[in-house]
Amino acid sequence: MHANARVLLFSDPTDTGDLAGKLEQRGYQPLPATTREDAVRIVTGRYPDIAIVNTAASEEGALFRRDLHELRPDGQLPTIVIGGETGVVEDKLQVEHLPAAFRDSELFSRLKVLSRLVSMQGELALRSETSQLYGLEAPVQTTLPEEISDANILVIAEEEDRRASILKMIAPIATADVVQKPYEGMERLLQDPFDVVIAVGGNDDDLMDFCRRMRNHANLFNMPLLVLCPQGEAEAQDDIYEAGASEVLKLTASAALLLPRLHHLVRQQRYRQSMLEVYREGRRYAATDSLTGLFGHGYLHAHLKKQIVECRSRNKDLALGFFDIADMTGFNDEYGYVAGDRLLRQIGGAIGGFVRAEDLPARYNGDKFCIVLPDSDLGSASPVLQRIAGVINMTEFAITDVGEPIKIRLQTGCAMPKDDDGAESLIARARTDCKGG
Repeated sequence: MHANARVLLFSDPTDTGDLAGKLEQRGYQPLPATTREDAVRIVTGRYPDIAIVNTAASEEGALFRRDLHELRPDGQLPTIVIGGETGVVEDKLQVEHLPAAFRDSELFSRLKVLSRLVSMQGELALRSETSQLYGLEAPVQTTLPEEISDANILVIAEEEDRRASILKMIAPIATADVVQKPYEGMERLLQDPFDVVIAVGGNDDDLMDFCRRMRNHANLFNMPLLVLCPQGEAEAQDDIYEAGASEVLKLTASAALLLPRLHHLVRQQRYRQSMLEVYREGRRYAATDSLTGLFGHGYLHAHLKKQIVECRSRNKDLALGFFDIADMTGFNDEYGYVAGDRLLRQIGGAIGGFVRAEDLPARYNGDKFCIVLPDSDLGSASPVLQRIAGVINMTEFAITDVGEPIKIRLQTGCAMPKDDDGAESLIARARTDCKGG
């Protein structure tokens, strides 16, 4: 699921048009600028989520980096700098650097990471506002991680000499667990927490399958994955990035190149994890549904109303998912309402466990649930809803005092806001779309 972030694109005219087209193809909203004056106007008037600044194309780019530092001294505009360092003091956590001769796959890998950070930060701010409507003081702030010296890295490398070389390079900032095969790596990731995975390999089937499985796993899709690609296989980089790698370096990369990137990936992961903790803590403070622990009906409406205003004012996507349990009345008639409440508690917990941190899962009423998915269109939201429904529909629920496993059928619907939609009308359209999962 990608965020349709608004991207300031500052470069010379020969580069801007081509890159703007590529951004649009990937679902981003380019805001092109070819002069410093244009770029400053965009920052101050159109509020981009991310900036791409080409400092290699002209001296103007380097000068605008200094403008940007003055306009956003808090470092809260994530930036991809093309062409190297500028000497400006900045928050490195939200700044990525690419060489002048970069690959598109590198750029969009960086952009995807920054878009996710933007989405998580924006949703935290909106939830803070919604919580204040209820007089709640939910925690909404998180701090940037400092220098890292205690990272936990999983290394996947078949050759003993290569494993030893990697362990020696990363020793200043990390301890490591080591496995030889990608399938062993997947098993380890599901057992213990790690900050980053380092894998040695090219575009071989085992590694590519490992990358895709990580990105499709509900608990691992954000895990940074750094791949060391054998010399002579640089052309395989695009395939490896497409499969889900966060970073691809040559196998011969020195410690001077590997360590800064590894440190950066660990800090970003720690920052994401700290935001996840704030989200979890915030749900405890919010107006939750007492039965399921999800957000309640009132909080859903108040927050969805804010999200609709936000997506219109900033031209961003928003999707609302709807779940309805088929024949819940029949279950209650057969087993009683106490058993029904126990089933609803389990289903609500499952729905809440499968969503991203920035998605808001709520109990609409009775046997009906909603998920607010910011920065998502129907094409990205629908598969998520179908996957949740598919897992729940395949699950046999064990309910106290019910002498047999229970299977249910969760129906799904999805809608995006229209020009005249309010919260209730959007929910109504998603409910009308509801069908068997």
